[in-house]
Amino acid sequence: MYCRRMGRHPIHARRAEHGFPGGPGWPDPTYCEWAVVVRDRVRRLRKDRNMNLAEFALTVHRPDGGSYSPSYFSRLERGWASSPMYVYLAVAYALAVEPGALLGSDDVQKEVSDAEMMLVRCLRRLGIAPDEALVRLTTADDAGG
Repeated sequence: MYCRRMGRHPIHARRAEHGFPGGPGWPDPTYCEWAVVVRDRVRRLRKDRNMNLAEFALTVHRPDGGSYSPSYFSRLERGWASSPMYVYLAVAYALAVEPGALLGSDDVQKEVSDAEMMLVRCLRRLGIAPDEALVRLTTADDAGG
């Protein structure tokens, strides 16, 4: 349960009121701007694929071949855990995205219009790479006019 006033778990809110690290004037030792961006992307990408945490946990494999628990990803998505890089790489693989889309700058997450997505889906269905489509379009334009 979060403390609405502090935006934190009640125990952390109490620590903050008494001047412990994370309190007024103290930086929150668990806060990492990069981790906030990544956890939001993980949650959005997981939900875009209509996966609940249990299903998602089964798709992300640990180096030893096992799976992570749903509660691990719940904590990760809420910002109560951070993970080593290999976990984020496994998450990107499980979500079928390039690691840069998950870990990169916000420029990677630009909005795509419905028309642009339709073009991407059409190219994928035809098995044409985007650079090949551009070559075909420019050579067709040169031949036609």
